[in-house]
Amino acid sequence: MDMKWTYSIKQKFKAAMSLAMVFLLVLATNLIDRNHFTELQESFSSVYKDRLLVENYIFKLSGLIHQKHMLLHHSEASEWSAKNQIQINEAIDTLLMAYEKTKYTIIETQLFEEFKAELMQIKNLERLYYADSTSSEMISEIKNKQLQLMTLLEGLSNVQIEEGERLINESNSVINTSHSISRIEIVILIVIGIFAQALVLTSKTLKPKKPQNFNLN
Repeated sequence: MDMKWTYSIKQKFKAAMSLAMVFLLVLATNLIDRNHFTELQESFSSVYKDRLLVENYIFKLSGLIHQKHMLLHHSEASEWSAKNQIQINEAIDTLLMAYEKTKYTIIETQLFEEFKAELMQIKNLERLYYADSTSSEMISEIKNKQLQLMTLLEGLSNVQIEEGERLINESNSVINTSHSISRIEIVILIVIGIFAQALVLTSKTLKPKKPQNFNLN
């Protein structure tokens, strides 16, 4: 009787351990999945806010720099051209303010700061030029700096592509890791299920049979 009682306790303990393992496994995978979901959410948000929107800003900045370039093709600096340059500069400043709210990489920071410095020099040169349009050398200097701005914008655009690819690769890595963990979880659950089933079958085979009464009337 004592042996049967001891065996029953062992069986219950094994069953309890199996249930505890299932609970811990589900809890652990739930926490891991939640962390992966947060990582994916942050990654997709960064792709949109810090890369796609910035690429749109860069595209608009390129168009505005091109407009500034075209205004210099007028034979003389006119009041109309000067007013348009001011409007273009205001539009550029608005885009730069939006750009500054995004996250930068180290290379992007360097290019962006260089862009703003070159832009400031161009604005100063434009003010001098529209005040006195007799200097042809100044036109050439402004155009050269505008070309430098376009080169810097191209570099900034390349950064967005590279960072976008990096974020997508990181997201794919998180997804693949999550899939691998899910497969491992399924295998462990199957093993625990088989173990629990073996406990049940063993318990049934060891269950004492009802005594039979051989006394016949």
